This record gives sequence, C-alpha cells and structure tokens, in this order.
Amino acid sequence: MVKEETTPLLVHLDGRLYDVANFAKKHPGGEKVLRKVAGEDISVYMRGQKRTLGVLHEHSEAAFNMLKKYDVEQLQKGDPVLDSKRGVLRRVGLLGHDYWNWIHQPYDGTIRLFDSNLLESMTRTYWWTVPLVWVPLVILFSILSILSFTDSLTLKASLGAWAILFVVGVLTWTLCEYSLHRWVFHWKPDPNSSQQILLHFLLHGLHHKTPMDGDRLVFPPVPAALIVSVFYIVYSNLFPWPVFCAFGAGKLFGYVLYDMVHYYLHHGAPKPLTNMHFRKVYHHNHHFKNFDVGFGISTSLWDYVFQTVGLGPI
Repeated sequence: MVKEETTPLLVHLDGRLYDVANFAKKHPGGEKVLRKVAGEDISVYMRGQKRTLGVLHEHSEAAFNMLKKYDVEQLQKGDPVLDSKRGVLRRVGLLGHDYWNWIHQPYDGTIRLFDSNLLESMTRTYWWTVPLVWVPLVILFSILSILSFTDSLTLKASLGAWAILFVVGVLTWTLCEYSLHRWVFHWKPDPNSSQQILLHFLLHGLHHKTPMDGDRLVFPPVPAALIVSVFYIVYSNLFPWPVFCAFGAGKLFGYVLYDMVHYYLHHGAPKPLTNMHFRKVYHHNHHFKNFDVGFGISTSLWDYVFQTVGLGPI
C-alpha cells in the first residue's frame, strides 16, 4: 500500500508555527476556514478580534490547548535528519513519500550537509559576496559596451543603445528567474527515487526546509561562475560584441538584484505599505501559505503573465 503524501497547512500563533493539516478536516468551522487563514498569524481570529469568512468567533482555552499538539517545533523533535550532528545528504534521499511534507514544514535553524568541514564551509555564502564578485563585472562590461558602440555611434547614441540592451538583459533575467523557480526548483521528484529527492533538496528543498538560514540564501560564486561562463560562450557567439556586453551586463545585474532582494525578503524589515513590504509578505505567503504560486522574487510580472499570482498583504 502506497503511503499517502501530505502537504503542510501552516499557521502562526504568538510567535510559534503550527501545521494543522491533519486537523483541517476535523475543524468545527470547516477546512475552508483554515485554508483561508493559512500562512497568517491566527491570534486575532482565535481571540475573536477579527472575522474570517464573515464569522467572528472567540475560541475556548481547550482550542488553544488542542493546537499545541500541532506545534511544528514539537513535531520536529526526534527527527533523525534534523538532530544529526553529521552530514545529512545520505539520509535525505531515504525520506521517500515523507520528503514533500518534510521540506514544507520549515525548520528554524540550519542543517549540516557534509561531514567534511571544508565541503560544509563551501555551501555557505555571505550575502555581500554576490555584489562584491559580480558588480565589478557589470560595470566592466557596461563600459566595454559603450566604448565599442562609440566606434560607430555618437556617445549619446551609445549610451542609449547600452541602456536599452541593459534593460532587456534585466528583463530576460526576470523571466529566467521565474522559469527556474517554477519549473526547475519546484519540480516534484519521484518519492521512490533517492537520487531525485537528493537533487531536488540541493536545488531548492533545503531552502524551503530552512528558509531563515542566512548563509544559504544566495548562490555561491564558484558554481555561479561555471553557469556564467556557459552563458558567456553562448551569448558572445550569438550577439555582436557591444550588444553582448550590454545585454550580458544587464542580465548579470538582474541576477545580483534577485539575490539581494531575496535575502532582504527573508531578513529585512521593510516599512508597512511600501513595495518591499508587499514583496516580503508575497514571498512569505509562497513559503507558508501556498508554494504553488508567487514564484516571482524581484518582480511579479511573470506571475501575472503565467497566472500564478500569489497573495500579498490582506
């Protein structure tokens, strides 16, 4: 008999996270109520301070006590993967049908991937490393583009050509960002394949399991350099040199912007009613409410195009 996979239904209460997926169908107000408030702080609903689906209901002390059973921190106690002091990559692949539920029950901590201290250190990257490594290249290729354009255009026209191609490069990155996030990072592995599970975990599962691990939010420069090198070869042979330099600089800048925005959405504190506050809540809801929508990080443009718009502040 194949084990049925479950997907967490997460709510917050007084600073703690609860997974009420196994309680949803038993909820006296109906499962739809819990689906409605998923990902939110439910204290105002349980204390009768705010309506949900038109109903104002102050919950009993028994209801609060019942909720304790679904405390994610308590559910994760004794987890052999999380409790391991050694690298976990071999164990993750053996989670099978439990994997999908496991990665979507966030863990407020960090997970050791490798036994080797050297390999483990290579999986951690400070956020400022990304602009430090890549922004000088953005500036260099922008200058090279403008100088190359001036061989046949005026300086003003060269700046205009660079600016247009730079923006096209940024927009191209945002489409790549969306495509990678939706169709690669959120590809669902075969639960019977330990290799597929491990690959997914390294691509994106780790981030959903430990969304607040600040040292594993941005992409390490060494593997990024390999990917950039491939695109360098492709684009430099596809486009004239000044076009490539401007377009490539824009696309690389788009990537830097993405990594910086993504880090800020997890660790920044934007002011309410600002665009960044909207983006933070939008991304929070992707993690804690519905991971099948809201794939845009630096922009929601492609979510609108492909009809996967998530939820921002209510």
